[in-house]
Amino acid sequence: MNLRNLIVMIWMLMCLTDTANAKKHKQQLAQHKQKIMHVHSIASTVSPSVYGTTQLGNELNYAINSLNSNAAIAVYVKSMKYGDSLYARNINQSLTPASTLKVLTAEAALLFLKPEYRFATHLLTDAKIVKNGVLQGNLFIVLSGDPTLTYNEVFELMDNLRSQQIQAISGNVYIDNTAYDQSFYGPGWEWKDKNYCYAAPISASIINHNCLPFKMTPSKVAGRAAQVETSGKFFYPRIRNSVVTKNNRSRACSLHLSSSLNNGLEIDGCMPVGRYAWGISYVVTDVPEYNRALFKGVLSQLGMKVYGTVTFATAPKDLSLIASHASQPLSELINEMLKKSDNIIAGALFKKIGQLYTHRPGSWENGSYAVSQILSKHIGVDISGLRILDGSGLSPANLTKPSQMMQVLNFAYHHEATSDAFISALPIAGVDGTLKHRMGNIARKVRAKTGTISGVVSLAGYAMSADKEPLAFVIIINGNKGMTWRYKELEDKIATTLTRYKR
Repeated sequence: MNLRNLIVMIWMLMCLTDTANAKKHKQQLAQHKQKIMHVHSIASTVSPSVYGTTQLGNELNYAINSLNSNAAIAVYVKSMKYGDSLYARNINQSLTPASTLKVLTAEAALLFLKPEYRFATHLLTDAKIVKNGVLQGNLFIVLSGDPTLTYNEVFELMDNLRSQQIQAISGNVYIDNTAYDQSFYGPGWEWKDKNYCYAAPISASIINHNCLPFKMTPSKVAGRAAQVETSGKFFYPRIRNSVVTKNNRSRACSLHLSSSLNNGLEIDGCMPVGRYAWGISYVVTDVPEYNRALFKGVLSQLGMKVYGTVTFATAPKDLSLIASHASQPLSELINEMLKKSDNIIAGALFKKIGQLYTHRPGSWENGSYAVSQILSKHIGVDISGLRILDGSGLSPANLTKPSQMMQVLNFAYHHEATSDAFISALPIAGVDGTLKHRMGNIARKVRAKTGTISGVVSLAGYAMSADKEPLAFVIIINGNKGMTWRYKELEDKIATTLTRYKR
């Protein structure tokens, strides 16, 4: 039995035993806000069975027309068992896909890099000997763009110096961050997004997602300073705190965060008296200088003396390996990327594909070229009108046609080498990922990637029909801002209808 058939069999068994789980999820969903409750109440009113493509078309047309919106709505449904098209609406219209673009990035990565691919971070040296505990040469830290690298893993990697009886470095410490280019933000990313960790810089150095969380705790006495609480799992630059605690009768308080190369982080503002801490996240904007401070700090903690400087350079060939760190395999990274809609992993994979495909530093431009070529040559996608700018879907300037996305879904389902990693990584309705709190009425019967940016809602993946026929579907809606909940309501209703379809 091949992997795809095994997945389908397991999925069918899960669907057969779903009644108790669905009831449990409905109870949990009742606690959510009214709009979400409204979504599921409407979806649950769909007739028990939908017979044949004519009734399916009527049901979907009615749902779409009931939205009473001038939004551009595209829907494509295709059988993965028989290969026939069951419903098609605006399938050749180029639309902004939001995070469903990760479907294309994921399959391109699995095809080109292979599911077992791992990012590697290396410690190298040009030294020939270690004399009296001193490495007689330079140390090179070669970063590969690993999107899951953590501060603790960096520390463990550097700790290999001590295990090899190295106590000092006679030369320089060079940070090689040339795997990717220095354009950290994707084309068309909105400025407001860059202040949030979901749009952190994509560089060859991504440590803890280039995002630093910490807490501010107010004093119990007005007029006293609030306290900064950091985590040992992260490396923080110097933090200058001037936040004061004010009484509850004061005007609304807020915190302000700023940074500079010399002064580190500066936090000012006020907090009301109380015992509740405020969570804050700082996006690392100056990645090279943060790296310099981080590696200096790690070397200092290890008691490692550096006679030269910590700076940046490309590692030459023919160096000796001291130690290396490998990420989890690509299949695990794809799972994280699709389940949680992780933009950082998507951006890093996008640039990595570009780097290895073109043999040049990974960039948004060669990532776009490489992914498009892989989809065209390996899957047969007609890439006319396809615009893949960042791999994550964060840019509103990305464009794809539902027909193109359907080609990828169809290929991913039937391609045995990647189908297991791809299908299992998709969020499961009512169970996990970005669909955990959606479609509890049809829990486990839908696996799909969500997408949401301002004015855009999308959903693409697979649904199990009433007679256990796997269907692939693509829904892309480009419309007015502020209509997100209504667009998601339509998505849920369409998906529910597909699970009740019978031939």
